Amino acid sequence: MKISSVIAKAVRDTTPLGRSNTPQVDVEIVHMNPMVSSGSGRGDKDTFDPPWGEAICVVTFDNGVWGVGLTAHAGFAVPIINEYLAPMLIGQDVESVADIGELWDLTTTVTAAHIGAAGSTSYAISAVDLAMYDALGKSLSLPVYDLLGGPAHAAIQCYATGTNVEKNAGFGFERFKIPCPWLARGAEGVEATVAAVEAARSAVGDAELMIDCWAVMDVDEAVDVCNALEPYDLVFVEDYINPEDWDGYGDVRSRTTARLAAGERWFTVRPFEQQASLGTIDVLQPDPLWVGGATPTVRIADVARRHCVDLAIHCAVNDAFGQHLCFALAENVIGEMYIGASTSLAESYRSTPGMAIPVNGVLVPSDAPGFGIEITLDGIEAAT
Repeated sequence: MKISSVIAKAVRDTTPLGRSNTPQVDVEIVHMNPMVSSGSGRGDKDTFDPPWGEAICVVTFDNGVWGVGLTAHAGFAVPIINEYLAPMLIGQDVESVADIGELWDLTTTVTAAHIGAAGSTSYAISAVDLAMYDALGKSLSLPVYDLLGGPAHAAIQCYATGTNVEKNAGFGFERFKIPCPWLARGAEGVEATVAAVEAARSAVGDAELMIDCWAVMDVDEAVDVCNALEPYDLVFVEDYINPEDWDGYGDVRSRTTARLAAGERWFTVRPFEQQASLGTIDVLQPDPLWVGGATPTVRIADVARRHCVDLAIHCAVNDAFGQHLCFALAENVIGEMYIGASTSLAESYRSTPGMAIPVNGVLVPSDAPGFGIEITLDGIEAAT
């Protein structure tokens, strides 16, 4: 099979993709010191949110079978795909997962030499890589998790992310992650964070509990927060410093015994290999829609295995892509579902039509070919 076309478009209406247009806002905004532009680099989240929505990519093989991939930040992902990656990929052979891996190596090598393989490029490559996996699975009449060797788990044990742990417990979840209060700084920030964790712990009892710190703290703040939270027996503290503060990860690791998780804002395999080899991170958290697709996610699982750390794919059960990868990779220990303000799991953050929904905090992906995303080309046209 050869790639006959690669086309990306901006998503204008998410309804055909299986979710409502309700903003998924579930973060307590604490304006203790807003619009800070130095130090840890914090600012007002509402002001600095990127203006672009999602991008959808369709890759078609010469047998007529097509697959779909998604990513964020359509403003730059769509032109990178259509004007730069598509000419590179059209006419290339895809008969196996290994072929997709070679094409990932091609795109990341070429882009690294020209515009960089991380950041905006990584988002674009993610959508193309996922679409190729989807098309290959459909062509071979296999779910993606079977392309990767079959299920590594009987089911995915899931946790819910959001401030309202009581609501998420009502959805049947028994594991929870809360966000750190936004923009809380210094001693006040530590106090606010401890109060949030204390309230969540009181609500969920001995259940597994985690916290996401939004990658906005400097090293000293992160250490203070981690050490202050030690009595609360958290599974991990996530995204606590600037994601490109490579030395900072080692500094935090040397000053706290907390289990540390990071990686949703890292691109390609390199930072995962680097930090895992240095022993700075306990839980690696790639996002398949951002890190470069399924190909690097599978390779990051191998990094986790070799360095004896855990894998916990970011938003793993929010969409069909993460569900299949989570199910197939033995190193992945838990599946996240970001719920936020959603009142329905079927319309949660970036949900895809036809995907499985957690029941009592447990999920088994669809066994339909590819990623099992139930959308037509007409549906894609309606969304874009």
